[in-house]
Amino acid sequence: MKILILIVSFLYLPLASSKVELKPGDILLQPLHCWACNLIEGQTNSEYSHIGVVISASEKEILVAEAYLKVRAVSLEEFNSKTQKGLTLEVLRPNFVSNDLFKNYYKHFHNKPYDRNFLWDDEKIYCSELVQKLFEISSMQSPRATPMEFDVNREYWERYFRGEVPDGELGISPEDFKQSGLYNSIGFL
Repeated sequence: MKILILIVSFLYLPLASSKVELKPGDILLQPLHCWACNLIEGQTNSEYSHIGVVISASEKEILVAEAYLKVRAVSLEEFNSKTQKGLTLEVLRPNFVSNDLFKNYYKHFHNKPYDRNFLWDDEKIYCSELVQKLFEISSMQSPRATPMEFDVNREYWERYFRGEVPDGELGISPEDFKQSGLYNSIGFL
């Protein structure tokens, strides 16, 4: 019996102590706690309502690009501080990461306004749109935008969009990245 406990303890130890080492290009799926977040999670049948991407990783600091209030680069600690209490970030890793990811983020997206209406073809950017378009510009694999639906909790979507729901407009969600099959889930933070 003691040998069995020792073997089980030995096998569990690496899992319990392993830590995800983030690299540029890693996608961070995040559960947030807000009214609109609950709508997104319900519509996409997901626990994730926000997404960011690591654009720089060193021993000193990890920078995450996100569209939250505006498009910005924040520390991993600041990004993670918004995670819903008791939940964790999921990390997806692409097979190929462009050397131009950091440069392309700053050249094309930094400080753009946030798009609360989730419209694809305007100057404003929302979180999933940022990651998709940054990957596309950087010649990295990304799921394609598809026509969006707002049929789950329709009355709340009508209130959110003030009566002008963008049914059928192109869009993308954090769950689209998770379900795409283009990335490997490497763990949780």
